[in-house]
Amino acid sequence: MLKKGVLVLIIVVFAAGGAFAQRGSWPTANNTITVDIAPTIACFAIGPLGSMVGSVLTADSIKEIKTVGFGVAAQYERQLIRQLSVAGRVVFGIPEVGFTYNDSGITADPYLKMTSLAAEAHVRFFPFGDTFFLDGMAGYANLTADLSGSVVYSGTKQKATAKESSDYLKFGGKLGWRIGFGYNGGFTFEPSIGWYLGMPLGKALGEKVSDSLSKQLGGNKVPGIEEAFNTLETYAFIGGPRLSLAFGYRF
Repeated sequence: MLKKGVLVLIIVVFAAGGAFAQRGSWPTANNTITVDIAPTIACFAIGPLGSMVGSVLTADSIKEIKTVGFGVAAQYERQLIRQLSVAGRVVFGIPEVGFTYNDSGITADPYLKMTSLAAEAHVRFFPFGDTFFLDGMAGYANLTADLSGSVVYSGTKQKATAKESSDYLKFGGKLGWRIGFGYNGGFTFEPSIGWYLGMPLGKALGEKVSDSLSKQLGGNKVPGIEEAFNTLETYAFIGGPRLSLAFGYRF
């Protein structure tokens, strides 16, 4: 009887040890696909950013801002070792903005359609080999603006349009959390927050749009238009604070 009890105890110990060893080992679900809805928030952030620009410029020159838009990002991540992974990410946004402009004798009611497309390479470091991660990013972005509307200058009203595109290098970092809803795979939620920076490859978009409008207005610059675009580039589309709300699946 004693021998049987000892044998059962040994079997239980080995079974429990094997189970704990398996659970504590590095998971075999090394692939993650996520979709991030936070870029849509960036599209709708143009309105508050425009108000901020208007307050910075003279006499609240930008008013009655109306914003619509959509944005999304998709990412594939490959876990190399427990503490390190690499990922590729594509970001797409199509915001539209309508506003009125009145400054330095120029009145305008432009409507702006923008397209933002970015490809990013990410490296993630998991210092504790689990949930918390540090994310480094380097990538390329293209920003296109299609501006149309009417301009009143020196008592003369005329149509003004500008369609320009610029390329950028971007880089930055984020802090994030990987929250799994299952062991060794399954659904995951990955919130993260950080800051990105960008550098135009050639002329920035705001400078190109400003030059195009100036040619149509007989060489007269539209005050503040370049600064407004630079703010959008710096804080909304190319650089600035970054929030990610990614949902996906690990396998």
